[in-house]
Amino acid sequence: MENIHIDQKTPIRVLHRRSLIIRPKKAYKLKAEYINSHYFILHVLSSAGTYIKELVHGDLGRTVPSIGSLLNSETDILQLDVTNVYDSLDSVNLNDPDLFKVDLLGD
Repeated sequence: MENIHIDQKTPIRVLHRRSLIIRPKKAYKLKAEYINSHYFILHVLSSAGTYIKELVHGDLGRTVPSIGSLLNSETDILQLDVTNVYDSLDSVNLNDPDLFKVDLLGD
């Protein structure tokens, strides 16, 4: 999936230290890797400041759409790893088949 507009209200878990506002964000590219009928790895390239945990589970409807709402299923996140950070989207080729390739050994 590409270029999904996301509206994120301030997540409940950070509401005590952040202003209650709606933050428009964008998921530029999403890629799911099937593990089994209950689990998948989700790769996300999104705009700066996107609350990824909330993008997955929806934060009780405060993030729209969420992965849970797109799948029409309850979703949760087991592990969150930041695998890359870009200075600018201009430096990213969204069509690169290796965009979400992860180098686990640091080679």
